[in-house]
Amino acid sequence: MKNLKKILCLSLALILLLPSLGLAASSDYGKAKNVILLIPDGMSVEASTSARWMTDTFSFSFDDMATGLVRTNNSNTPIADSAPAGTAMATGYKTESPFIGTYPTKSSMPGAENFDPAKAMMPLANVLEGAKKMGKATGIIATSQIQHATPADFSAHNPNRNNYEDLGEQQVYQGMDVVLGGGYQYLSADSRKDGEDLISEIKSLGYDYVEDTASMKNSSSDKLWGMFAKKAMAYDIDRDPAKEPSLAEMTTKALEVLEKNKNGFFLMVEGSQVDWAAHANDPVGIRSEVLAFDKAVKVAKDFADKNPDTLVLVATDHGTGGMTFANNNIAKGYDKAPLESFTHIIKDAKYTGSKFAADLKEDFSNAKDLAKDYYNIDLTDEELASIKEAKDVQMAIGHVISNRSNIGWTTGGHVGGDVALYCYTSGSNIKKLSGTVHNNEIGKYLAAVLDLDLDKLTTDLYVPARQGFEKEGASVKFVYDKSTNHKLEVTKDGKTITFPVSKSYALVNGEKVDLGGLVIYNTKTIYVPQRAIELVK
Repeated sequence: MKNLKKILCLSLALILLLPSLGLAASSDYGKAKNVILLIPDGMSVEASTSARWMTDTFSFSFDDMATGLVRTNNSNTPIADSAPAGTAMATGYKTESPFIGTYPTKSSMPGAENFDPAKAMMPLANVLEGAKKMGKATGIIATSQIQHATPADFSAHNPNRNNYEDLGEQQVYQGMDVVLGGGYQYLSADSRKDGEDLISEIKSLGYDYVEDTASMKNSSSDKLWGMFAKKAMAYDIDRDPAKEPSLAEMTTKALEVLEKNKNGFFLMVEGSQVDWAAHANDPVGIRSEVLAFDKAVKVAKDFADKNPDTLVLVATDHGTGGMTFANNNIAKGYDKAPLESFTHIIKDAKYTGSKFAADLKEDFSNAKDLAKDYYNIDLTDEELASIKEAKDVQMAIGHVISNRSNIGWTTGGHVGGDVALYCYTSGSNIKKLSGTVHNNEIGKYLAAVLDLDLDKLTTDLYVPARQGFEKEGASVKFVYDKSTNHKLEVTKDGKTITFPVSKSYALVNGEKVDLGGLVIYNTKTIYVPQRAIELVK
């Protein structure tokens, strides 16, 4: 009887622990034909709360989607960066800064157990690559340059998130159906170190390449690549709508293209600049970008309502700025401060601090006029002095507005708090992810609902090249190029095959042969798809 009680107690304890064990505790999440992952980069719970108070309805489309919390730590540190956090959601593995789609070299934090040092720095297959292998359509959207950390996490692999040219090149050869955002600088022959004209290459690969809102909307192509800014796009409230589409408009167009595929699709949508506004402590930017993001969520939800086999998941990668809806100005009267004491400037602001900084004259002679026009405030001499002395004008005017609006900030960087998790589907066959989960559990969950084995896909897509080719009796030569056009030359039986790095083809007798995946150089090792090894057998 005592043994039975012990067994029952142990069983109850395990049941209570199940929510913290994540995906291992669930045998079946159901299957989704379509997956839409939306990431409001840097959006803490406090940021979304603050922005909600500055709407007319005090509500967002994602409010009724909340299912839990996400723990955002890296494999080795408690505060995340976008590169490792996005990698966790894309691959199911926590990693370290500044890695993009790459296995960590160290692991000491929860959620990153079972670390294998033999895999250090190897590329990790992601859910977009998996969806593509299944015959689904794929796409990425961002309001930053698409080579930035989060969109790159789902479409490229590099141990340095700042290597935009390499990340951008990989994206061109990744075979996605839709790419929308900023960043044409990193594709242009005029600005790339290697001189490659990747914009021409995009067009030759069959994409309709567009550069403004009307061209995007009018496109009827099954493959669409839109570049709307040299680097990042403008904040939503600052943008020229004729030149730059909104996040919701890009999402609408992407779904229009992707849904043509009868096998379904995977789409990642990033509201990139919630994070940037928070870095700059710009409350007007926060409101602008959270509202714009929410409109994109509504587009996704409306699509899911019409297509019940669609999963919509929303989660940020980390919080930024330590924003608080209250500061020391009201420390003694916080419970008596009316709502308008927080919202009266921000809600009706015309532009973000970024626009203020861009329009400010070098001698600051128009500072007071801009403040009056953009925010309806009269700058004091002290406030004007703080702007003149600032290294970051956007942050300086952000602090002026925040102080007048009783908004507090703890940092210009990231914070380590848990963030909100949101799931939505109008069907009954997909089980929602819920509870308090690690960010890499999102990656595992997405793989589960897409019926993907990402570990097997990593094995198939990313074989250590020298080891694989030499096993087949071939000789291998790495040709390093200062302009970054590295390549691998593999010789067997007098025949040499060339594998250009960051591309998806081999050159056999001068002819391109599709490899079904990318050739990746992680600064130490080159990895190739298994199909590349087959070429020398």
